[in-house]
Amino acid sequence: MSNKKSFFEKLTGSIKFRHVDDEHDFIDDEYLEDEEEFEEDDENEYHDSLDEVGELSVDMYRNDSAIIIKAMVAGIEKSDINITLSRDRVQIEGSRSQNIEGKLEEIYFEELFWGSFERTLDLPEEIDIELAEAHEQHGLLTLILPLIDKDRQTRIRIK
Repeated sequence: MSNKKSFFEKLTGSIKFRHVDDEHDFIDDEYLEDEEEFEEDDENEYHDSLDEVGELSVDMYRNDSAIIIKAMVAGIEKSDINITLSRDRVQIEGSRSQNIEGKLEEIYFEELFWGSFERTLDLPEEIDIELAEAHEQHGLLTLILPLIDKDRQTRIRIK
């Protein structure tokens, strides 16, 4: 079985890939001779994969005034994405639901990631959490995290 990641796996994080051919059934490189055993394991693996937490793939870079984080979140409602910020850390959590139409009888390919995902990133610089923004357009989540201006000064009065 190939260890090459699919395009969607690169975008969304870890997945399990299963290849089924006409003569032999393989699950995680194990040969199963008994068809009933295969069907039972297949059903269990399907339900177990719903409990797994995938790691969301991201791009993170800095421009002159902010740290920008981008992630593909296609097929996820905005209300199903939670973003938690601190001055030096970002956590993105969510869930992508799979709606199977009809009774699942056979899986030919299973490459998309369904279920819960999360990603926690330690930021290389402190950000101003009050000015942070999040936008989603066409399945692309963009976080704009303005950097703290360490040169900013102010005067305070003694009370």
